[in-house]
Amino acid sequence: MNARTPDIAANDAAAGAEVERYSDYDDWAWLYDQTVGPDYCLPQYRFLQRTLLPGLAPGARLLDLCCGSGQLIRPLLADGFRVTGLDGSSAMLECARRNAPGGDYLLADARNFSASEAFDGAFSTSASLNHIASVDELRQVFERVHAVLAPGARFVFDLNHPAQMERWWRGRPLEGELRPHFAWMITPFYDATTQTGFFRVAMARPGDGMPLSGWRAAVASLLSRPRFIGLRLALIRRIALIAPGWQRQSVDYGVRAHALPEVEAALRAAGFGDLRIETVEGHATVDENHSAHFICRKEPA
Repeated sequence: MNARTPDIAANDAAAGAEVERYSDYDDWAWLYDQTVGPDYCLPQYRFLQRTLLPGLAPGARLLDLCCGSGQLIRPLLADGFRVTGLDGSSAMLECARRNAPGGDYLLADARNFSASEAFDGAFSTSASLNHIASVDELRQVFERVHAVLAPGARFVFDLNHPAQMERWWRGRPLEGELRPHFAWMITPFYDATTQTGFFRVAMARPGDGMPLSGWRAAVASLLSRPRFIGLRLALIRRIALIAPGWQRQSVDYGVRAHALPEVEAALRAAGFGDLRIETVEGHATVDENHSAHFICRKEPA
């Protein structure tokens, strides 16, 4: 795994303040913005429509915690909400500003941030909080979210949990694409004894090389069909065969599988109540095939 030293950046919410943040996602931002970000957006937006948005007044202020490239901010702005996106990656925020220029943005660490006005709701999607390394640090995140929410405001988020990660994170590539201008593949790894893991993102793009064309582009188009996923992933692993000269990079992102009872206890310790856990579709049974979606509310003082 890549080990990086945290760097220091100003929190846009408080000019001059310095906070610790991690910039690993800077390397992936250009690709995430074109692939995983848009792909994951629709089911998560439906989740917000079902759990967070009902009852909010027009112009309500929302916090997108670990907003990535801002894919969810754009439709929320179109719905008339005011949205602030917070992320620790400056490159992700650059993408978010392009995708949703009407939002406000904070370059900050989710464990240590502040805001000058109270939010009417907050959310975090795409298992972003699995990157928080311990339950104590997760409680810090919850405490910060609690501090910036108005009384009675809802907080919703999703997590990958131990049973799910043990079932699916087995060191085999799960998804990837080969396109004329880039290729990528994700391989997840998990250690059940420590409840920790990481996913490896392998990326390649032309750089000084040439985009795929002719027969190479035709092969890429053919292998894009779902039934050819095995062949596609095998070719991405050997990308030099079809795209000599492309720049290649592999980055590992560490995660922790937080046990659901620990997450629930941390939420209650931070002052959240009215808590339930369900699947993204709203089913009460969260098993090894589903991530856990939390819906809770800041208790009135």
